[in-house]
Amino acid sequence: MPEKQPGKGIGHFFGAMRIDAFRPSAAFKKDMDDWILGFKNAKPLGQQKVLVPGDPEREMEIIRREKGIPLLPAVIEDMKNLSEKFGVNL
Repeated sequence: MPEKQPGKGIGHFFGAMRIDAFRPSAAFKKDMDDWILGFKNAKPLGQQKVLVPGDPEREMEIIRREKGIPLLPAVIEDMKNLSEKFGVNL
């Protein structure tokens, strides 16, 4: 193995299963909803609330839809230059 191999020691696994091959999907979904509700109702340690996967992304989506997506000044300038070059109105 090369000494400077990128990602050395990092691994990923992605898996998918058909839940309905193991149990009724409606029962699984209800159990997941109950599990998430249990986490959301848990008392957090410290000042932060308890989060489940996807919560930060859902919260950021609301903010971005309301306030837009911030762009760096350099990106805005590039977009202006390209719009002028190709005759596209921004």
